[in-house]
Parts: sequence; C-alpha cells; structure tokens
Amino acid sequence: MKKYSATVFGATGLVGKQLVEQLAENDAYDKVLVANRREIDYENDKITSMVIDFNRLEDYSSLFEVNHLFICLGTTIKKAGSKENFKKVDLELPKRIAKLSAKHHVDKVLMISSVGANAKSSNFYTKTKGEAEEVLKEVLGDKAFIVRPSMLLGDRKEFRFGEEVGKVIVKALSFLIPKKYKGIYDYEVARAMIKIAQSQTNQQVFESDELKKIIK
Repeated sequence: MKKYSATVFGATGLVGKQLVEQLAENDAYDKVLVANRREIDYENDKITSMVIDFNRLEDYSSLFEVNHLFICLGTTIKKAGSKENFKKVDLELPKRIAKLSAKHHVDKVLMISSVGANAKSSNFYTKTKGEAEEVLKEVLGDKAFIVRPSMLLGDRKEFRFGEEVGKVIVKALSFLIPKKYKGIYDYEVARAMIKIAQSQTNQQVFESDELKKIIK
C-alpha cells in the first residue's frame, strides 16, 4: 500500500486536532508534520511538531515536501481584533501557504472553508472565505480541494456564546433544516478530508451534506 506524508496547518483548532489524531492512526500515512506557534508533544513517533514563525513560512521547506497538505486555519473577528487581522489569518495566510505548496509541488491541498462562502457576498465573513477559495483554486488549479462544513459540532477550548446557542437551535430544529446546513461533527469533517485526499475525485468543492455522504 502506498504511504503518504502530510502537513497540517491549524492543528489546535476543532477540526485540526481531529485531523492530526486520525492521520496518526491511519496506516496509509507514515509521516505527519504539524506547524504550530508553540511546542506540543503529541506522543506519537509518526507526528513531528514544528514550532514555526508564520511570518517566515519560506524558511520551513520540509512542511511543503509532502503529498497532502491540510489548511485548517480560522479565527473570529472578535478574537482577531479587527477585520484586517481576520483577513491575515483566513485569507493572506492560506494564500501564502498555497503559493509555497505550488512551488514545492504538493500533490493535494485541502482547506476548510465555510458553508455559504462566496467572494461576491455582501457578508464580510462569507466573502473572505470565498476569496480564500478563489485564491486557492487560482494558485493550485486541480490540486486544490475545499470543504464547506456547516455549524461545527464538537468541544472547543474557548466558549463562544453565539455558537453554543446556534448548536442548540440546530439540533432542536434539525428536521426543518436543509441537509446542506445541518450541523456536522469535527471528526466527520476530518475523516472526509482524509478520504478526499486519498481519492481520485475531480470534484473540488464539497458541501457539508456531501462530506457526510463520503464517510458513510
């Protein structure tokens, strides 16, 4: 069986943590690199945690010498402090990662976006996500793959009041919500991303309900 190598950006996030765990347990992968701002001990010989300066990504070529690269970056305007800082994380950083991935000929780059992402949207959040998608496809062509999960279900470290209320509503009114917008668990998104990475699909954008179908 062919062995793959992978890099994960955003490994401390909801889906990123699940992704690292699943890659480590997946026999198809023999090397998993994780880019972090601080040291994290994963206690797994397959995983290499790299503390990096995100302003100097070009200094870490080994992160881009892999088969599959996963971008699980994301923040909130509240946490970022401003729209400008939000765009640095959700648009500019993925753009830089995409360019370096293209330079080093990464086989596939998979990025978490959001349901409703649209570069022409009047909503700042979905517009920024849509712009990031367009950049990824422009830089990487058919090597770019995008997943658009709806409301993410799972245990976050930080408490987000609005999001928690949303989860309650989503679960209570699940029978009324179109499949595309129903909540999806972090581990489901991670599992689907790994399956997409290993597949031969020509589809580049996957909505939330399609992610659920992939892992059935």
